[in-house]
Amino acid sequence: MNHNRHYQWQRDYLILLIIWLLGLVIDRTWFLLDDSIPAHDQSAHLTGALSHYHIFNNFNIFSGDWWLSLWQLTPSYRAPFVYICTVPFLFLFGKGYDQASLVNLLYSAIIILSVYHLGKYLFKNIKIAITASTFCLLLPILGINRTDYLLDYGLTAVVILTFTILTIWKDSYAGFLSWVLTISLGLGIGLIMLAKPTGFIFILIPGIWTLITLIKNRKFIKLIQSGLSLIVAWLICGSWYSLNWLTIITSALNANSVGKGEGDPAATTIAGWLFYPQLIPETVGLPILSVSFGILFVYLIKHDFSQDAIKISLQKSGLNWLLISLVSSYILCTLGTNKDIRFILPCFPVISLILSHFFNLIENIRFDKLRLASLVLSIIVLLNNLFPLPLIQAWGGKHLPNDDAKKYPLSQLIEEINQTTPYLRSTLGIIPVSTPQINEFTFDYFGKLADFRVHGRKLTTKLADVNQDLDYFSWYITRDNEPEQAGKKGEIKRKLKYLVESSPDLKLQADWELPNNDKLRLYHRKNSDVVIKQLSYSNEPFTLEIVKIAKELIREKNNPVIYQMTGKWDDLQNGLLLLKWQNPQGSWYHDHAIALGNLYCGFKCHPQGNFRVIENISTFVPKTLPLGKYQLSALYLDRRSGKITPLNIQNITVNVIDKGNIENSPPLDLVSRISQLAPELRNGKLENIFEQIDNFNQYDPTQDYLKQIEFAANYYLQYEPNNLNWRYTLVLSQLLQRKAPDLIQNLTELTKYDAKNPYTWVYLAVVYLYEFQPRKAEANLVIAEQIKPDIPELKTLKTVTNIMKFLPLIHF
Repeated sequence: MNHNRHYQWQRDYLILLIIWLLGLVIDRTWFLLDDSIPAHDQSAHLTGALSHYHIFNNFNIFSGDWWLSLWQLTPSYRAPFVYICTVPFLFLFGKGYDQASLVNLLYSAIIILSVYHLGKYLFKNIKIAITASTFCLLLPILGINRTDYLLDYGLTAVVILTFTILTIWKDSYAGFLSWVLTISLGLGIGLIMLAKPTGFIFILIPGIWTLITLIKNRKFIKLIQSGLSLIVAWLICGSWYSLNWLTIITSALNANSVGKGEGDPAATTIAGWLFYPQLIPETVGLPILSVSFGILFVYLIKHDFSQDAIKISLQKSGLNWLLISLVSSYILCTLGTNKDIRFILPCFPVISLILSHFFNLIENIRFDKLRLASLVLSIIVLLNNLFPLPLIQAWGGKHLPNDDAKKYPLSQLIEEINQTTPYLRSTLGIIPVSTPQINEFTFDYFGKLADFRVHGRKLTTKLADVNQDLDYFSWYITRDNEPEQAGKKGEIKRKLKYLVESSPDLKLQADWELPNNDKLRLYHRKNSDVVIKQLSYSNEPFTLEIVKIAKELIREKNNPVIYQMTGKWDDLQNGLLLLKWQNPQGSWYHDHAIALGNLYCGFKCHPQGNFRVIENISTFVPKTLPLGKYQLSALYLDRRSGKITPLNIQNITVNVIDKGNIENSPPLDLVSRISQLAPELRNGKLENIFEQIDNFNQYDPTQDYLKQIEFAANYYLQYEPNNLNWRYTLVLSQLLQRKAPDLIQNLTELTKYDAKNPYTWVYLAVVYLYEFQPRKAEANLVIAEQIKPDIPELKTLKTVTNIMKFLPLIHF
């Protein structure tokens, strides 16, 4: 008996291996023929995978800072599970699109094995189980997603795996296997939540149904196991959610608004409820669908539509359990305003099991031939969806390989930037109307492929920010004969294009021919804010050689200044200038990283010898400072060690005056811009702050300016703990980096030095709420209300606090 069972297992796994290998051949053939440019979403996900690849180069499992930086990489609904799974494939096979997509082979194996074991457990029928696994290969929708790189296929794999574990666990006895399944179930739920925050909807109702059944049957051990599995799930995903929960919620709400903007039907309409069902024929394939329901219909006729036959089929087969999962998932997905067939992809393994059950309801030779014919036709339908076969067009052509990469010279454009500025990180401003081949996500992906040396960012859609955007990027692209965009956004893009192409400060660096007599143009700033040159001598210490500035500076204006310095590469790349203009009556600061933090030539690039860096930037004299003479003092801060070195500079004195004109001054560095926003934060004026910070994050995609602020502020606050401007500037830096413990400490200090400011107490309360500490938040809100009871947000915050006090949240 054991020998027969062992043989059965070997035979079954051999068949499953053949199914998987057939999928491998089809999928990799598609990628072999494909030379496409990843579109918007695919590029964003590939960029996420490359960012995780980069951080795993410095893997340190025992470092809290390493884990923090890992969870910070994905602050929105684009959760990290798929990216982390991709990292080993990038290490083994390379960093391209094709190599990243190899992770789908892992997901295919999980889906095939899970469906097999679920079918075998529910139906006690090997044939149904293997047929369902075969369907998972043949369904066009799964084939299309296997030959793509999105989150949904990975989510599908972990959902069906977890659902299989849940199905077996709920019926298991409280023995050793049951406890193993409990831990596995917790792992699965945690991974679902790390794959996509909305993934829980596919397991929610089956999970609740199971809990109700356990309570009803008084299975207390299983209820304890349920609690344990939820704890394990939180241990897996809790750190990411604790750090990112607010941005996850806001991005999810934004996704719903995107659905409305795209005209997706609402759940309150018939069209909304029929959106997914009407796509089933093309996503499943007519051969499988028609034969499965045809055999079901014959089966019902054979049994005279007997209710007993239907009831037996439902109860004994476990079909009702699958229907609970499918129907509940369909309802919850339909309630969302943003609809796309891939959003219900985790339903299709369950659909394959249900159809497989119908497919095998009647056993005889004629139906075996029919089944075989339908499988052959299904293979043809799948291939016709993926390859340009001369077959029925209505059945295919959904996801064909193409050669866009040969027609759109994105790699060449990125290479042109890197050759022009080989020692600097560059940010490319994208002006053209977004298309699948030309968009900020795709350029950003190609820039990441080039060792993260170029970042693609879109320009503003607000008329008020046009001039600012034209100051802060060094590179721009425009496009001739591009698709017209209607409305105000189109008008702004046309204006940006005109201003860039006619600007005397920019030059045409290169252009490339595109399809349809189109042309892509690359523009570069003639006088860059940072210039770097390699010197012939080496091993000289860091020196601030020249500070070139007018003898008279105008208050409340951007005053041009040139800093010239030399040093070794690592000293320059990791150096921060602490510059302070002072007299006995006051001072202002011009602290910033050398080259504004943009010295970079690759992860493992550390050139030998000395370099000269020339910064052509501006300094801003605050209006609160008295007029008169100010002298410069300069320190060098090493970001690696925190060591401070005084710099020997000539006696540089300027006279601050009240009136005058300055023409063509360079834009302020972002550290100075944030410092200017600190008084608005102190006064509770947040709207302009976050609008500006959105812009700053476009100009510095690495957000290094926030780290620069942190280093400078922490240094100065050692000697000036009551400097409110530095305190509030540091608050902004810590807030945007989501460093809650440091932020709480800083705000607590602020309540000592600015105790009568109600907003300080409100900010501290908000951070406590973010950290799920409502009682501490409540105490701070009480103080804020005593100081200024008419703050509009107080009522909302008190309501949130009261709700959180009574939520049974587990926070680790």
